[in-house]
Amino acid sequence: MFLKITRSGPRQYLQLVEAFRDDTGKAKHRTLVTLGRLDQLSSSLDAVISGLLKVTGRPDVLNAALPPVEFESARALGHVWALNELWDT
Repeated sequence: MFLKITRSGPRQYLQLVEAFRDDTGKAKHRTLVTLGRLDQLSSSLDAVISGLLKVTGRPDVLNAALPPVEFESARALGHVWALNELWDT
């Protein structure tokens, strides 16, 4: 399965599509569900993703707590070096 963006005029739609082979062995696609217009999808898509993760037994990364941030000690000029590296990028 994969997500596919289709167009109908100026609008774009998000679809969940299944790839399969027919009886003759020819590869085909079948649209399982149209999730809605791409510009109107918001939290409803997050609920679908969380549900799919729950069904497959994978960790729900959308609602997971973020790990705490830990700061390591650095050399006295570490902040100057970091800013210089950011500036050069």
